Amino acid sequence: MELARVLGVHRNTLHLYMRQHNIECKYTDISDTDLDHLVVEFKRRRPESGIRYCVGFMQKHGVHIQYHQVIQSFHRVDCLGQVL
Repeated sequence: MELARVLGVHRNTLHLYMRQHNIECKYTDISDTDLDHLVVEFKRRRPESGIRYCVGFMQKHGVHIQYHQVIQSFHRVDCLGQVL
């Protein structure tokens, strides 16, 4: 998190202070369908990469979403991954 680096504190410390002062992170409003399309595109480009890399891919493209939403999307679009 760039803000934590600029402030010279660990990102967990920054998150703690944000929670204490009721400051919420803003997430991108994206439908499941649109998210699934992004995950499919990510999997097409990087088939061996996992969820963490996918979150970075999303952020690079200006999509800031919660981790669990990416996991759910992976389950929807990668049926074989669920079996393995």
